[in-house]
Amino acid sequence: MLYPDQTIPLLLERIRWLDELGFDQVFLPDHSGDLRDRNGQWFDSWSVLAAAAVSTRRIRLGMLVANQILRPPSQLARQAITIDHASHGRFELGLGAGLFAWDHHSVGEHPWSPGQRMRRFTDYVAIVDGLLYAREEMFSYTGDELWVSDVPTAPGSWQSPRLPLIVGGQSPTVLRVAAATADVWNTHGPPGASDIQTLQATAEQTHRIDHLAEAAGRDPAMVRRSYTIFGPWDPRWGRHSYEEIFDRFGGIGITDFVLDWPAPSCLDEFERVAREVLPERRTRG
Repeated sequence: MLYPDQTIPLLLERIRWLDELGFDQVFLPDHSGDLRDRNGQWFDSWSVLAAAAVSTRRIRLGMLVANQILRPPSQLARQAITIDHASHGRFELGLGAGLFAWDHHSVGEHPWSPGQRMRRFTDYVAIVDGLLYAREEMFSYTGDELWVSDVPTAPGSWQSPRLPLIVGGQSPTVLRVAAATADVWNTHGPPGASDIQTLQATAEQTHRIDHLAEAAGRDPAMVRRSYTIFGPWDPRWGRHSYEEIFDRFGGIGITDFVLDWPAPSCLDEFERVAREVLPERRTRG
């Protein structure tokens, strides 16, 4: 996970270094500003990914997660398809329900209620998913909160049948949507939970996705499980190693791990894990 808080040349240099280290993928977040420092420097992640698409050749690129507050679903699908083509099929799209009031304020809206957010998210994912699957035909959809009519879909995703879709979050609605639609479910654990509580909650949620996928007529194995290393499990806190995290969360069905860009003091450990630990884990998986 790379934040767009540096100069563009430095961001692209970091992405190329991650590529050289052998990481499978690099993600950027989608907010109107830096969620850690509201006055901090912040570039548009979509533009950074577009630049990375034409300046890298192997590493996959992704948005984790695209923010439904900031752009209409048809426009978001068009942006995703554009980067998918620019990267020759190396893009994956994460979708999230959105949360922060300041993202709402940046587009001149009052924050939605929790119920409205979830109803909108259900429709939002349905529209994006439908547009990514469509091929050279007009697309229409009418939901409880959102609708689109006669949206052009050509040329469609570069990848077939569509570019991979990641759904991130932990609410019952998000889990249901992920189980029914997504290729990957991503979580960083409940806010404020301890390390053991996070592990237990993630295990319960991944079991819940199994049941929800079956109820939706899908094989649960079709939904990969992804954990963004966060909070009490962050190795920078000095309590858990990357190896322990991979073992503990791998034991409950997590197959994909998202690491934060390291602090300067952690660069050596980050590089060691990339060069020595991840290749063996990937082979084992």
